[in-house]
Amino acid sequence: MPHDQNNEMMQWTESIQNVCGDFETAFDKQSNLFIGEVKSFLLGETEIAFIRSNATYLIRKKGIPDRVKDRFCFLILQYTGKMRIAYQGQDIHLNEGDIVLLDPDETIEMHPQGLFSHISVHLSREKVFNQGITTEYFGKLMTANMSGHLLKCMLQNLSPENIELWYAEEDGNAFEDALIALIKPTINYKNIENIDHQKRKAERYILENLSQTNLTAQMIADHLGISLRHLYRLFENEQQSVHKYIQMRRLEKVQYELKDNKNKDVSITDIALKWGFGDSAHFSKLFRKTVGISPKAFRAQV
Repeated sequence: MPHDQNNEMMQWTESIQNVCGDFETAFDKQSNLFIGEVKSFLLGETEIAFIRSNATYLIRKKGIPDRVKDRFCFLILQYTGKMRIAYQGQDIHLNEGDIVLLDPDETIEMHPQGLFSHISVHLSREKVFNQGITTEYFGKLMTANMSGHLLKCMLQNLSPENIELWYAEEDGNAFEDALIALIKPTINYKNIENIDHQKRKAERYILENLSQTNLTAQMIADHLGISLRHLYRLFENEQQSVHKYIQMRRLEKVQYELKDNKNKDVSITDIALKWGFGDSAHFSKLFRKTVGISPKAFRAQV
C-alpha cells in the first residue's frame, strides 16, 4: 500500500476511534479505492457522527475499556446503503431508513454491502437506562408506529448543514431527550411483538410435548433459550401459569379422546397417561374440579 493510502486508512481508523471508540476496520479491495469520512458534532452533551465508508467490515470487541464504555449507547440510522450487523447472536439486516440501538459494551460486527453512510447518535447510557430502556430491548427498532416514525424523521433530517444552521446553545440537550422519549414507546412495541412471538413458540413446544410426563417449565425455557422468570412473564397477561396452561391443554386432549367412539374400549387411566398425567388420582380430581363431573361420568354423558 502506498504511503499516502496507508495514512488515509490510519487517519480513518483514528477518526472512528476518537468518536465511536475502539473499532477495528478492514478493507479487502485495492487500497486506492478506499473511502472513509467522519464528521462529528456536539449538541449539548450529545455526540453525533456522520459516517460514510466502503470498508469491508468494522468490529468492536466486547468489554474494551475506552472512552465510550459504560457511557453511551449507539443509536444508528442507516442513511444510505445496506449493512449486516452481528450482535448478541442476532443477524441484523439494515436497509436505508432502518434504525438500530446498540450497546458498545457488547461485541458489534458491522459488514457493509458496499458504500454506506449512517448517522450515529451517542446517547447517555445513564439517561437511557433511567427510562427503563435496558439492553434486552436493544437491536433493530420498529418504525411502523407513531413514535418510530417520528424518531426516523428526526434522524433523517439531521445533516451537518442543518446542525450548523439551526443548532443554538439554548437547545441544550433537548435533542437527546426527545430521541429517548420516542425510543421508549418504540421499544415497547418491539417488546410486545417479541413477547407474542416467544409465547407462540412456547405454546407450540408445549403442544408438541404434552405426552411427556416430565414436561416442565424449565424444559420449555431451555428450549426457547430464555430464563424461567421470563417464561413466567409470557403467561402473566392471561393470569395463567405455565403449569396451569399445560394442565388445561392436557385436559382438552383427554376430553377429545373420551368423546371419540373409537376409544370406547380404552381405559380412562390409559388415556390420561397418554397425555402426560402420571397420577390417575390427581388426574381425576383435576378433571372433576375443571369440568364439573368425573371422567367416567363425562364419558357416559357423551
